[in-house]
Amino acid sequence: MNHGSVSLGASWLSHALSPRPNPLRRRLDRVQALLVLGLLIAALTVVPMVAITWGRATYEANQHAAAVAAATRHEVDAVVIGEPTEQVLAANPDFQVTSHRAEVRWAGADGAPRAETVEVPPGSKVGSKIPLWLDAAERVTTAPPSASQVRASAVGFAFGIIFVGEALCFVLIVCVRAMADVRAERAWHREWEIVGPKWTRQEH
Repeated sequence: MNHGSVSLGASWLSHALSPRPNPLRRRLDRVQALLVLGLLIAALTVVPMVAITWGRATYEANQHAAAVAAATRHEVDAVVIGEPTEQVLAANPDFQVTSHRAEVRWAGADGAPRAETVEVPPGSKVGSKIPLWLDAAERVTTAPPSASQVRASAVGFAFGIIFVGEALCFVLIVCVRAMADVRAERAWHREWEIVGPKWTRQEH
């Protein structure tokens, strides 16, 4: 939206909501302006407040989940015992996303050897040592989220709310303006059907 359209919209809004009498201003104009003003206020205040509130709640929930994960998971050193294989997860003409999996072995909490096929870092070879995360039941799992990951997740969620909320307000403003214009045009045609013939007779 350029500066000219913003200025025009602000001018229309101020005239539509002005307390001064204006014979050209219809009741529909004021209703439309009030709806648009309400949506603008929502976009500038309500949406950011909701984003901050939900973002903070998401951060606290993720922080708690990360703390629980850190308390119930532990890291062990595993040794690659099988030749890694590459899997293409996604591809297009410009790039591809791959995953490398191999059989690894590690010592369980009871000292007994364990083995499983897991995802390994690119470049891993037979004999390479890799970090492996296990849960309380000795099952392979992911590493607990870091503090930066927790923050990034909450910030991303908050920005997502802002994007969706602002887009929704914009769409609603456009719809309100369009519906009001349609109703105004219909009202003008009805008035012209009444006044038009009188003017035509006066001209003759």
